[in-house]
This record gives sequence, structure tokens and C-alpha cells, in this order.
Amino acid sequence: MSIRPSNLPPVQDMPPPGGFAKVDMSLVARNRGPTGWQLWLGSAAIIAYGYYQVGRYNRERIQQRMQERKMRYAMVPMLQAEADLMYAAKEAAIKEKEAEIMKNVDGWIVGKSPYYQKIWMPRAINPMDPMNK
Repeated sequence: MSIRPSNLPPVQDMPPPGGFAKVDMSLVARNRGPTGWQLWLGSAAIIAYGYYQVGRYNRERIQQRMQERKMRYAMVPMLQAEADLMYAAKEAAIKEKEAEIMKNVDGWIVGKSPYYQKIWMPRAINPMDPMNK
């Protein structure tokens, strides 16, 4: 236990006569940032602008893809004609080689498929195969 420094009764702190001076709360609680409705409005504006940008980009991308598709559609006949010419040249070379190889076989018809199909199927020509050159 501690011993009291004196035998006098303790002194309690009290406010000065007339009370303390009023605290000016306008200095203590100043503007602490935007209010709630301002935050909501700002957030909504930013989100709306973001959606606008996404929509604009999507329309631009769709337009670009459409232009690329139209260019490809325009090139298809030329590419198909080129592929048909290459196929015809390969087919002629294959028939020529077949005629040379099968010249001693009686009843062999050059170019006729050994399979009896009712529909025509193009020959599978691998352009990387050295035998097709």
C-alpha cells in the first residue's frame, strides 16, 4: 500500500466559475470530403462513362470484323480459282504418272477410281507429299 503524501483531503478538479468557453465545432468538423450523394453521383457517372466506352469499342470492333469479312468474301473466288488450277495441274500429273505405271495392265482405265462410288470425290492431294510433284 502506498502512503498518502499528506493528510489533507484530495482536491477535485472543477470547471472554472461560469464554465468553459464554447468550442467552435466549425473549426473541428470542417469539410471532410464529398457527401454521400456526391459519391453516388460521381460513381454512377464514372460507371456510365465506362459502359459508354465499352459499347463504343464493341461497335468499332464489330465494324472492323465486318470489313475484314467483306474483304475475305471478295477474295474467295480468286483463291478458289487458284486452288482449282493447282488441283487440275496436280490431277493431270497424277494421271500421267498413273498411265506410265499402269501401261502394261490390260483393261486399266487411267483416272478411273478403283472404288465404285456413285458420287464424285476429289482426290486427296497433299501438297507437301514428294510423290505428287
